[in-house]
Amino acid sequence: MLVKMSFDIGNGFVKAVSNNEEKVFIAPSSFAKKSALGESSISDLFDKGTDQYNVFESSLDDGTEYIWGEKLREAISPNKLIHTYTHENRYNNKRFKLLCQFVLAELASQYEEDTLEVVLVTGMPSAEIKTDLDAKLKEFLKKKHLVKRNGIEKVINVVDVRLLEQPLGTLLNKYLLDGKMHKNLTDNTITVIDFGSGTTIIDTYKGMKRIDDQSRTIYQGMNDIYKAVQRKLSAKYSLKTLDQLQIEEGFRNGYVLKISERSQYPFEQEAKEAIVDTIDQIVSEIDRIVAVRENIDEFVVTGGGANAVGEYFKDVFGEESLDVVKDSQTANVHGYDKFCSLLVNNMQSS
Repeated sequence: MLVKMSFDIGNGFVKAVSNNEEKVFIAPSSFAKKSALGESSISDLFDKGTDQYNVFESSLDDGTEYIWGEKLREAISPNKLIHTYTHENRYNNKRFKLLCQFVLAELASQYEEDTLEVVLVTGMPSAEIKTDLDAKLKEFLKKKHLVKRNGIEKVINVVDVRLLEQPLGTLLNKYLLDGKMHKNLTDNTITVIDFGSGTTIIDTYKGMKRIDDQSRTIYQGMNDIYKAVQRKLSAKYSLKTLDQLQIEEGFRNGYVLKISERSQYPFEQEAKEAIVDTIDQIVSEIDRIVAVRENIDEFVVTGGGANAVGEYFKDVFGEESLDVVKDSQTANVHGYDKFCSLLVNNMQSS
């Protein structure tokens, strides 16, 4: 049996889905060594363990135990996390490769079999498709991966890999219906603005083909907004140990920075200023890239940061045809999953 797996490893979060689970698995794009947890004489009674994370061992790093999971950040200090966020040589980086294997093992844990034959669909920034980076990532993914999750060993044999332009996932999720392409995707000219943690990808598609001279990747995203707020709050409240992850958590908690139960600071005004400044810069770049807007049938905003900036984006961009995707964080991986279903069906019927 061929198993379909799809994942989207963003600079902030991993989104992943497989056959056995319609719900998307979402976890930070960072992990930690198990030794970073520390020990206590009474931790065996109170440690939440796999409620927050799972323990992984990879053939890439024999003998080292790592922890990773949906609630990892609740279990470990921010300074103990190993981040995969980088724009330099990301796909050759051991941290990134380890995270890929942890994702595969997490999805494989849904199955009883020790060995799985897998068809995998994932994405990467559009400008990197059909380059050396594309080839290197495929070479790493398309092989047998030996990984332990909580002591249970799995062999994940990836027999086929498809790398898609990240924003294309959102369009496939929106317009690939019951295995057929909607005419809006096949006939229209659509510009997708994928606002992520570390990048904003502007891609224009006509007849499902990317138009290079109206597409570009800007290395700016939600992380830049978090950094701007971090600088503002560090200066305003004289906070010397403020971490960017605390700012990110504050965005999810209604613009309240929680240092401790007795030290909490509202920052809605600082957040709005940082969002507006960043969106102004990005919209000015979009206007350079897509110089004649009247040639575009639809504008779509997606990505993990879309919900945080969507309303501001609408105001600055000023287009009635602008669609801010509701499930923006998971839209790409849902599209990958639909495409993966087509691949598996074709392979099994041939």
